Amino acid sequence: MKKNMVKQALSRKFDTGELDRDSDLQDFLKSINETVRTLNISEIRKSDDSAAKLRIAGNQLYRERKYDEALVSYNESICYAEPKSDQLGMGYANRSAVYYEQGEFEFALYNIDLAKRNNYPEKLMPKLLARELNCKQQIVLGHSKGTVPRPMMSINVDTHPRIPFLADGIGMNYYPRCGRGLAAEKDFNPGDVILDEKIELCGIDFDLACHNCNHCSARFNYSLIPCPTCPIFMYCSQECLEQNWKFYHRFECGVATKLSSASFVTLMVSPRLFFYGLSQFGDDLQAMMEYCEPEVTEPSNPLDLDYTNLNRLEVYKALYNNHPFSDPEIEYVMKYVACVYYVVFLENPAVSSIILTAAQQRFFLLSLLQHARLSCSLLADTSDSQSRSLGTISPVYSICNHSCDPNAATFIDSGRSKVIILRPVHKGEQIVTSYGPTWWRPRPGHILGFRCSCISCNADQKWRSMIEQRFSPEASKNLQTLYEVTARNEFSVASKLNALQQFVKRYADRYHPQKDLGMILSSYRLLLDFAVRNENVALERAHLQAAYADHSVAAK
Repeated sequence: MKKNMVKQALSRKFDTGELDRDSDLQDFLKSINETVRTLNISEIRKSDDSAAKLRIAGNQLYRERKYDEALVSYNESICYAEPKSDQLGMGYANRSAVYYEQGEFEFALYNIDLAKRNNYPEKLMPKLLARELNCKQQIVLGHSKGTVPRPMMSINVDTHPRIPFLADGIGMNYYPRCGRGLAAEKDFNPGDVILDEKIELCGIDFDLACHNCNHCSARFNYSLIPCPTCPIFMYCSQECLEQNWKFYHRFECGVATKLSSASFVTLMVSPRLFFYGLSQFGDDLQAMMEYCEPEVTEPSNPLDLDYTNLNRLEVYKALYNNHPFSDPEIEYVMKYVACVYYVVFLENPAVSSIILTAAQQRFFLLSLLQHARLSCSLLADTSDSQSRSLGTISPVYSICNHSCDPNAATFIDSGRSKVIILRPVHKGEQIVTSYGPTWWRPRPGHILGFRCSCISCNADQKWRSMIEQRFSPEASKNLQTLYEVTARNEFSVASKLNALQQFVKRYADRYHPQKDLGMILSSYRLLLDFAVRNENVALERAHLQAAYADHSVAAK
C-alpha cells in the first residue's frame, strides 16, 4: 500500500512554490482537491490471494525465528482475509504457533480458539488440537510466563468520588504560561499512582495499523482481530471493534486506503474527534452545529464530570470547550489536515449523506480545522522504537502539562494512561509530566510542537548551579547502597522500586535538581516503565486464561 501519497504531492507543491504555506484555507482546499482527484487512489479490498501471500511471508519469518515480524505479517494476512474464509482461521493458527514458540501459552490458546471459530480447515485440525493440548500441559506444569491476579501498579491512594481512576486530592488550575493543568490539593509521595485512565480516542501511524488497536491503542502482544470490512485496521477486542465502529470507524472504513495515503500521522485523531462528537449528538449535524458554532468563552473542566455514570456527550463537550493550540509556524499543517480530511471523507457516502448543504460543508471544513488545533492541545504523542507515532486522548490526562522538570511520569500502555509521582509533590504544586525530554535526559532534535516554558528551559543561574551541588556524606553513602540494591538480580522489581522511592522521598526536596538525583529519577522512571509494561502483559495473560476457561466450561 502506498502511504502518504497526498502528503508527498503537497510537499512538492510547497517546494515549487505552487502552494504557499501562508495561503488561505480555500487555496489549500482547491490544491488538495486537485491533488486527490489527480492521484485517483482506489480503495483496496479484502482478498484471500493477498492474505495467502502475506501468510506465506509470515511463515518464512517464523522459520527464521523473527517472531515479532512474523506476527505482524500474519496480522496483515488476517486483515486481508475475506470474512468466513479459511485464510482467516489459518492466520490465527499460524499466530498461535509463534506464541507457542515464545512460551506465551495463554495467547496461543486464545488464537487456537479464534482459528477454530473462523473456518480453520478440518484436515489440519489434528495439528492444531495437539498444540492446544501442549499449551494446556505447559500451563499446568507452571511454565506460563506469569499472570497477576492483583495489580501492583494500579491506583494505590484514595480515589476521587466521581472519578474512580483518579486520586482524590487532584484538581485543575489555570497557569499563566501553560493554561489549565493538574494541581495537587494535598501532598503526594514518589510511587503514588494518581491516574489510571482508559484511552478514549487514538490516532496511529498507518505503519502501526497491524501493531496496535485502532480504538484504544493497546498492542495486546499483536494478538488483534481485524475490521470485518476494510483490510487495514485491527482491534484488541470485540468490544473495542464495536465501540470504534459506533464512534467513528463507520465514517472511515469506506475510504480507509485514501486515508492511509493522506494521513498526517497522529493528527488522524482530529477527524476522529469530530466524528466522536457527531456520534454523541446522535449523528444530528444540526444539533452539533448549534453547539459548536458559538465561540468558546469559558473552558470546561473534565474533572467536573461524573465518570461513574459516563455521558460521552459531556466528555466531548469538555474536550471541545478548551482553548485550542495555536502556533502560526505550523498553522499550514492544521490547514493541510483540515482540507485533506475534508476532501477524502466527503468521498464516503456515510459522510456525504449527512453533510449535505453548503452551510454544513463549511461547518465541516472549519470544524476539522478547529479539531486539528484542539488535538494538538489534547493528545499525548508517543513513539515506538522506529519513531512511528501513536497519539491518544484521555479527558483527564489531557489536562496534564509538559515540563522538562517533571514531578510525575506518564506511561501509555495497554489502552490506558497511567501517571505515577516521581518526586514529592506538595499541596498547591502543579503536577507535570514529560512528553519526551527532561533536564537529566535531554533529547536533542526531539520536536515538542510548542515552546516549552518550564523552569528547566528558562532556568536562572541559581537553578543551574544547583545541578552541580554535592551530596552530604550520608546521602552519598545511601546513594552507593541504592546502586548496589538496584544492580543485584536477587532483589525483586518491587524491592528496587521501594528503595528508589525511599531515596527520592528523603532527598529530593533538599537536593533537587542535583545531577546524581537526576540519574536516580531517570533510573526510577525506567524501572517504573518496565514494571508497568510487564504487569500489563501479565494481566492480559490472566484475562485470556480466565476467558478461555469460561469458554471451555460453556462449551461443555
